[in-house]
Formats: sequence, C-alpha cells, structure tokens
Amino acid sequence: MKKVLTLMLGLVASAASFANVSTPQTSAAQTRVVMTPERKIKLYVQPLQTKGQLAILDADGQAVYTQNVALGKGLSEQFDVSSLGTGTYHLILKTGDEIVSKAFVVQANPNESFVIQ
Repeated sequence: MKKVLTLMLGLVASAASFANVSTPQTSAAQTRVVMTPERKIKLYVQPLQTKGQLAILDADGQAVYTQNVALGKGLSEQFDVSSLGTGTYHLILKTGDEIVSKAFVVQANPNESFVIQ
C-alpha cells in the first residue's frame, strides 16, 4: 500500500510539473476594422500594455494619416474616409515588434467600399 501511495504521489507531482498554465496574451493581432455605410472606418483594438503608431497608407505607400496612440485602455477610433480617392488603402498599427495591417477599398459608390480582413 505504501508503494502504491508513493507511486501515485510521484505521478501527480510529475503531471503537475508538465502542466503549462498560461494566461492568454493580448496582442495587436486582436484588432478589428469595420467599414460603415457612411464611409467611415471604425478601428477596435483590445487593451494592450503598450503604445502604438497608427497610420493609413495609400496604394503608393504614402501616409495619408498618422497618430501615436496609447493602448492601455484599448482603442475605438473612427476615421472619415469620404475625402479619400478611390483605391486600396492600408490601416497599419505598429506596437513594439508587432505590425498589424488591415486593407480597405474605397469605391466611388460608398455602398461598394469594403474592408479586406
């Protein structure tokens, strides 16, 4: 009986040492972009313990918008893209060593504009 109890304790201890309990890390990849019918882009970013740089680039890679953002409480930002010409744009969020890029297309007809996820 003593050997069985010792064996069971050994198995429990070894199983516990291999258990990898980790909390999920929030990253900039948990970013959502939505195009509204009013030709606005809505950006949602989960809270991160970092700061970031936000940019909207045109098809030639030229910045049409840049802003430094604090992400500690998350981010919910809206951009009016009605003044942008038709074409493909990229919304870029840089946080430390992470870069998230979301593309969106602006069409002449606002109902045909969309976000590429």
